[in-house]
Amino acid sequence: MKLKIISKEEYKRFAMKSPYISIYQLPEWGELKKITNWNYYLLGLYDKNNLVGVTMLLEKQMPFKKSLFYSPRGYLFDVSNYNLLKEFHNNIIEFVKKHNGFLFKIDPNVIYNIRDKEGNLVKTVGDKIYNNFINLKYKHIGWTENFETLQPRFLCRFKLSEDYDKTLNSFTKNTRKNINKTLNNGVCIKNINSDEIELFTNLLKKSGSKNNFIIRPSYYYKKMYDLMNEYIKLYIVYIDTDIYFNLIKKEIDSVNLELFNFYEQIKKINVGNKVKKREDELNNKLNKLNNELNYAKKLKEEQKIINIGTLMSVFIGNEGITFMSGIDPLYKDFNPKYAFYNAHIIDSLKLKKEYVNFYGISGNVDKNNPYYHIYEIKKGFNPEIVELIGEFDFIINPFYYYIYKLSLKFYKIIKKIRN
Repeated sequence: MKLKIISKEEYKRFAMKSPYISIYQLPEWGELKKITNWNYYLLGLYDKNNLVGVTMLLEKQMPFKKSLFYSPRGYLFDVSNYNLLKEFHNNIIEFVKKHNGFLFKIDPNVIYNIRDKEGNLVKTVGDKIYNNFINLKYKHIGWTENFETLQPRFLCRFKLSEDYDKTLNSFTKNTRKNINKTLNNGVCIKNINSDEIELFTNLLKKSGSKNNFIIRPSYYYKKMYDLMNEYIKLYIVYIDTDIYFNLIKKEIDSVNLELFNFYEQIKKINVGNKVKKREDELNNKLNKLNNELNYAKKLKEEQKIINIGTLMSVFIGNEGITFMSGIDPLYKDFNPKYAFYNAHIIDSLKLKKEYVNFYGISGNVDKNNPYYHIYEIKKGFNPEIVELIGEFDFIINPFYYYIYKLSLKFYKIIKKIRN
């Protein structure tokens, strides 16, 4: 068998059929990573004239003319086939060595465990593939729980039903209620393109600082969208302050009418504790609505449209993935996530995807975990938790690998101090 550099067209014809396909293995992703000084190679393994496997390798040139090589989300062929994996691996390592590589990293898009939404193990499905990599002398980085690896190891997803209503009914009662409340509260949603990428980036920044996520400059996201708009949708959630004001006003009118009818009724009956309690409930509701109306009036006077949340979705393979999102914490009570998740679900159904994938979460779903807030809303969609096989290193030069790990550790300490 022979490994060759192949064209984008030939690569994609094979890659897009693989169940392991992800945005990270698109040639367009390789083009994007050039911005951050990575080179990329599209490689195919041939058995005579038959293409049997492909992968994209990223190369980061390091000091002393050495390079780190990385196969993001791994190989695109059946990695449960040990003989094929071994043949591919041997050819890849030979290629890496020829290009002065001291380390080859890979994080296969392979499910190891499936868990329920509480984190309880349902079944293990990837132990054979894990053992295949171990038998080839890969070093497993470990069963990481949070966000220690290059890409998230824990994802959460749910299976779509054949239509929207059945999908909606699979969520918890509270989640359905929050979706309806958000959409009936003057919260609207629209799609944008790269012409409005500054808006997308600014909303990412407003929540990125809270979660310690790396936020790229707007030109990076513009390039990403322009390269991959076939797979990407950008959503903006906003408040139409006129609609919001009028909705609150209408609700106040409804409560006032209910109070009027209430007082008309109690003129004719003896007032008991139950009736008095209802009066207090209506008056309390009216007070809250009047306060909210004042707030709505203030917003309305300031601006017609207020952008409060954003989502980038990726639709590839059998999934619609909520890839990255941000909300303005000043307007978190409007629950913009429910609006853009709902739009994402609708588009996933239109594109006939099998799953909605809410992407990265912590593997520790205990409420006391500092990362629990990332999972909290997602849990109401009754997802399963998918635990990927993890990240592996194949060490080619132990000395440079030691220096690399030492430098990485030092970098993380400095980053932590700065944060």
